[in-house]
Amino acid sequence: MTLTDADLREENFALYRRMTEALNARDIEGCCACIAEDIVFEAPAYREPGVPVAAGAAAMRDMYRGLMESFKTIDYTIERFIPALDPDLVIVEVAGNNLVAATGKYYRNRYLFLVGCRQGKIAHILEYSNPQIFREAHAAA
Repeated sequence: MTLTDADLREENFALYRRMTEALNARDIEGCCACIAEDIVFEAPAYREPGVPVAAGAAAMRDMYRGLMESFKTIDYTIERFIPALDPDLVIVEVAGNNLVAATGKYYRNRYLFLVGCRQGKIAHILEYSNPQIFREAHAAA
């Protein structure tokens, strides 16, 4: 049975929800179950142009481990999905409310993610967020 674009879009939304739920539960294996082996994670505000934060599943696993160490609590809330014409493109607005382990400050940022999905896995994540909020939450008091 061939999926309609609407069905595929909903499956990809559900995939992103599963990854977010696993991240909030600090379940690295659950996060990794949602990603493709050749995933690329980009965040232009935090890296030079064209330099990904992580490339490949092993690098993403390391990034997830780093998040678990950096944050005492992890809480990402999906605010809304914005349907794209391409059903394999997930556009999602997310609110974060994470307690920074080193400073005891809350890191509250807003994100817009462009997430490319392929055959039931997340293959590409492009993050847009405010780096100043990150710096302030991680700065010593």
